[in-house]
Amino acid sequence: MLLAELAFLYLLVLFCKSQAALRFLRTYPQPKTAVPLEQVAIFQPILSGDPTLEQTLAANIVPLHGATFYWLVDDDDLEAHIIVNNIVDALREQSPEATIIKQSFPAAPEGINPKLFKINQALSSCQQQYCVILDDDTRLPYPTLQGLIVALQDCSLATGLPQYRSNGNFPSALLAAFVNNNASMTYLSTLLFMEPITINGMCYAFQREKFAAWGGFQSVLHHLTDDLAVAGMVLAQGGTIRQIPARQIIQTHLPGMRAYFRQMHRWYVFANILFAQQPLRIKALLTVLHGIPPLLLAALFVGSLFAPSLLHSGIILCTLALRHCIIMQHNEQQKAGDLRSFLLSLLSELLQSLHYLHALLSRRIRWRSRIYTVLASDKFKSV
Repeated sequence: MLLAELAFLYLLVLFCKSQAALRFLRTYPQPKTAVPLEQVAIFQPILSGDPTLEQTLAANIVPLHGATFYWLVDDDDLEAHIIVNNIVDALREQSPEATIIKQSFPAAPEGINPKLFKINQALSSCQQQYCVILDDDTRLPYPTLQGLIVALQDCSLATGLPQYRSNGNFPSALLAAFVNNNASMTYLSTLLFMEPITINGMCYAFQREKFAAWGGFQSVLHHLTDDLAVAGMVLAQGGTIRQIPARQIIQTHLPGMRAYFRQMHRWYVFANILFAQQPLRIKALLTVLHGIPPLLLAALFVGSLFAPSLLHSGIILCTLALRHCIIMQHNEQQKAGDLRSFLLSLLSELLQSLHYLHALLSRRIRWRSRIYTVLASDKFKSV
């Protein structure tokens, strides 16, 4: 009955994660006030290489009317300059009141985070009270923006949850299954036991004057894993991080499985760096909640192959059905009866152990047109 015990342990951990996340969602207060967006600056470091870039950048302008957008481009990124200019020209006719400030920067020096390099310089020209750092592949809904700003009334930095929008092909759908199945249970479940130790680097907000008093991003410019580095800087300064349950929408173009594996590899390399820096008690918690379940699920399938029987098949089918019911409570994009979503969800979890092993064996990552060898958060080099 070892298979039954593995199934029980797997479902127990999954259920506990789910309940911890749902408890946070039930008790999190909804914003009751709205901040004028004229007080908000949105910084977007832009790097060409994604076919959806222009569409994603333009999609934020009208819903977030009133906010000032700082679009930060590399001097030598001609494609990004063309995209930004096209959007600005179109908005002169469609939304002339939109405020977009385009700034261009030289290449970051070797060993300096190119994203933070641009943001840190752009902050000096900002006059708005609230600053939002937003990736160029991310759409920020108005309620999420308001949730972030309202949360800043009693914290130093606020960050949201990622939600991935598939572009329809298999690699994109597989990535969406990974992100949307795990975002809530990864970021929210641990809050029952500890304060946030990192942030969602795709979208976070802070008060400009508070960060300026800390020296901006100067102290973390040499860190490639900017989400982990910024979180560490805030906590080291005695600040606090607030994780809110509101989501922002991410959409990137994945032309094939190679692009999918590159994306997952980059995320897992960064996750391993985060894990290595934690004290033993947090390592133990993260291992139980996030490391062991994919191994247990894989062990169920391996065990059934070595000892096939109707009983074992029934155990696996029941386990997968209960798993799907639990996950559906956290994935707003999937349909409960959708067989394709069910299979993608299962495959994405079974692949997690492979991604983890790959990240341990190889520290070379690719971000669009850039390749880095990452030895530590503050030790990397361009390839």
